Amino acid sequence: MSLFYIKRKSVLIAGTALLGAIAAILDWTFKLANLKIPFPLMPDLRFDLLGIPMILALFLFGLASGVTTCAVGALSIAFRGPPNAFLKFVAELSTIIGVYIVLRIKGLGSLHSGKVKLLATGSGITVRVLVMAMTNLLLLPLFFSARYTFESVLFLSPAIAVFNVLQGGISALGGFFLYEAVIRRLPALKPA
Repeated sequence: MSLFYIKRKSVLIAGTALLGAIAAILDWTFKLANLKIPFPLMPDLRFDLLGIPMILALFLFGLASGVTTCAVGALSIAFRGPPNAFLKFVAELSTIIGVYIVLRIKGLGSLHSGKVKLLATGSGITVRVLVMAMTNLLLLPLFFSARYTFESVLFLSPAIAVFNVLQGGISALGGFFLYEAVIRRLPALKPA
């Protein structure tokens, strides 16, 4: 094993742990300071910034890091409500997977390319909206039967889709923005 490999592995583990901790801190800060912004069409849904460190972990350290950071953020939410944590995990994971799909396409260019940003953000949002439409139809009536029936979730699906478009955009575009800022200041973190 080369010294470079050991250093890179250490950076990956430390970076993933740091971004996971940031996701958990953002979750608790937003919750305790009441900073989550309710979505006007459906106030049960709230905007936050938890997806940004998850997408940043994907860009800097790869898919496993993004998924791990997502799991840490969901675990933080699970202390207050396991159903909410599971739904948040599925939503952010689907955004990560959608972005990752575009990053795997050869010949598109770098993460700094406008075309890559547009395609990756669009893919992340599309996968998120589709996955969450199915997930909400199946699980909201199960987890929150006192408030939601299958029919009510079906009726609310367009509003939920709009929320997921906006929240997915916040996560993906925020991740791109922070990635560029980090790489500008710490070019050694740029993936090979």
